[in-house]
Amino acid sequence: MADTIEQEPQEGAETARTDSESVVSARDRFQRLTSDVQNRYERVSEDVRRGAERASQEIRRGTEKARERYGEVAESARERYTQAREKSGELTRDLAYYVRDNPGRSVAIAAGVGFLVGLLVRRGRSEDEI
Repeated sequence: MADTIEQEPQEGAETARTDSESVVSARDRFQRLTSDVQNRYERVSEDVRRGAERASQEIRRGTEKARERYGEVAESARERYTQAREKSGELTRDLAYYVRDNPGRSVAIAAGVGFLVGLLVRRGRSEDEI
């Protein structure tokens, strides 16, 4: 029994030393893990920031290209509108000269066109009724 009493303090001291070493080891592992998590967080944050910057640059480039293309299309549309307006003005002027120079023929052509339009309209109505 005397041996048991003497061994208990030694075993208790040894258990305390082992527990203390385990706590220190666990604390070291926790600190390394914390440091690793922080490093990974910083790397991911940096990657996200760079990705956002790249996306922003691409959006700006796309917007600029769209503006340029819109400007080109708008200019082309203006030019074509001006050309069509000039052509229609020329056609109207030529038609007016023709009617002045050939009044009888113009009336006959207009009557023929009116007759054909009337036939087409009447035929369209009779097909709708069927």
